[in-house]
Amino acid sequence: MDHSAVDLSVDLSAASGSPAAGGATVAAVLAVKSLHRAKSRLAATLATAFGHDDPTTRSSLVLAMFLDTVEALRGAGVSRVVVVSPDDDVLAAAQRAGTHGLPEVVSPTAGSGLNVAFGHGARWARETWPDSTRVVFVQADLPAATSGSLREVLHEAPAHRLSFLTDRDGSGTVLLHGTFTPDDPGAFDDAPRFGPGSAAAHRAAGAVELDPAHTRWTDLRTDVDTATDLDAARSLGLGPHTADALRRL
Repeated sequence: MDHSAVDLSVDLSAASGSPAAGGATVAAVLAVKSLHRAKSRLAATLATAFGHDDPTTRSSLVLAMFLDTVEALRGAGVSRVVVVSPDDDVLAAAQRAGTHGLPEVVSPTAGSGLNVAFGHGARWARETWPDSTRVVFVQADLPAATSGSLREVLHEAPAHRLSFLTDRDGSGTVLLHGTFTPDDPGAFDDAPRFGPGSAAAHRAAGAVELDPAHTRWTDLRTDVDTATDLDAARSLGLGPHTADALRRL
């Protein structure tokens, strides 16, 4: 089942039953803020849904959604996952989950932030896994995401050099995929444009939108920032970590 525990050693070709598109290996990059600053809007979500919010509760839920996102990637056959964060607890959780935790660094020119972290992770992945000619930047708050949807997206994405998938309302981005060549290995270090209005920003940067009619992959499009988002994810079916975290609230 998509939401169950999975073998952390599989690769995309093994999971799909056929070679990955183009014979390439996929490296996934996730970025997670410091837990005490993550999901400021989630505080209102917890207060609305459960009558309280405290940093420990919110941190547990953020980590749970992150772990469910990682398991969905693993179930889709992505065995190369790097998680960039300034938070030691996030990095420890990443390592326990079998991924590579990478401390966030501040760029002397670009500073810090989500997109800087994504770029840092992409550079590390390229140096560590030089045969990975595909990189996918994934939001870390997709508790309803299934491995089936991710597998389909990873199958279709290589048709374009740079492609992305929007969130439920179409203005944000949950996933950005790029394919680079050996003579241009750093092509996508600066590609991420996550943040407010990221869908328009990615289009302007030349990325092709996957499923522009928004008829597919609802589970993958449902990132969680608010009570409404959390309700939508619940209706689709939560991953085991997030479901367990909510039961403990």
